[in-house]
Amino acid sequence: MKTVTKGKVIVIAAIMFVFVFAAPMSYAASRGDNYNHIVVQQTPQKVLIGQNLEFEGFSVLPVVYRLVGGDIVNTYSADGNNRIYNVNWPMSGAYYVNYNSTAKNADAQLSLETVNIPLELKVGTTAVSFIAVGTELRVDTAGINLFDEDIVDLIIKGPDGQIKYDMLNNQQFTDISVSELKKYGTDGLKTTGWKIGDYTFQVKTESAHACGLDAVSEKKEVKRGGSYYEPSPTPSPKKENEIAVPHLTPTATPIPTVTPTVTPILTIPSSTPEPSPTPSLAVSPTPLIPGSEFLFAIIGIIIAVCLFWYRK
Repeated sequence: MKTVTKGKVIVIAAIMFVFVFAAPMSYAASRGDNYNHIVVQQTPQKVLIGQNLEFEGFSVLPVVYRLVGGDIVNTYSADGNNRIYNVNWPMSGAYYVNYNSTAKNADAQLSLETVNIPLELKVGTTAVSFIAVGTELRVDTAGINLFDEDIVDLIIKGPDGQIKYDMLNNQQFTDISVSELKKYGTDGLKTTGWKIGDYTFQVKTESAHACGLDAVSEKKEVKRGGSYYEPSPTPSPKKENEIAVPHLTPTATPIPTVTPTVTPILTIPSSTPEPSPTPSLAVSPTPLIPGSEFLFAIIGIIIAVCLFWYRK
């Protein structure tokens, strides 16, 4: 069985120590404080216009050099605390920390950018200005170039004022990191329980926790209306000179019944032949109505038959 001596243990520990501290540090340029932390490394480090910088690990006082066409045009020196406040440099040119014009090298390289905080309110992939009850809203900030560790406020104002924390849906909108803000663009934001009315959305940095950056996005508006199943009634357009016609219900008028009255025939005793009697038909003075002619014809036939049988 092999034994591990104390000397071997020390050697192994020393080797591990070298590997750990010689390897490039994984760091966050923003730590959620007032500075963008710049370290000694050759990979370009992002700097936004308006940020505060703090240089760490430099052996000499940091000086930022601006080169245009290979020539040094400007220099920006850090203060006694290795800090530069409110970066406001020209966008053109290349930036290096402690640039050596002879060796053409530097302790670090900076990549300068302007602040970009895009904001779109979407349902799915479509930008919207109106949502219905229960709609999940995406607060899309794709393309934002703040650091994920920067702290911002998603300022949402509705009928009752600013919503800092949505208790019903367990959603925090203030004092959140940019990485948390991005989740409202991918996972969506719930609006269950929100009142019907107008809402505005805006992203604003908390400068003391966003590398000193004081920036704000464009303000977006959305109206939260009723349910999908309760559409607002749309009145039909009224044509010009259109006259409203009342609805008429036809009513059938019953045909009055006509009852004929027959006067009895009197017999006159006489030796002379009797003249042919003329029947007298008394009819109530009711105006003729459609179909009465046929009724009178039937009555006349009945009377004629009676007279015929009487004469026999």
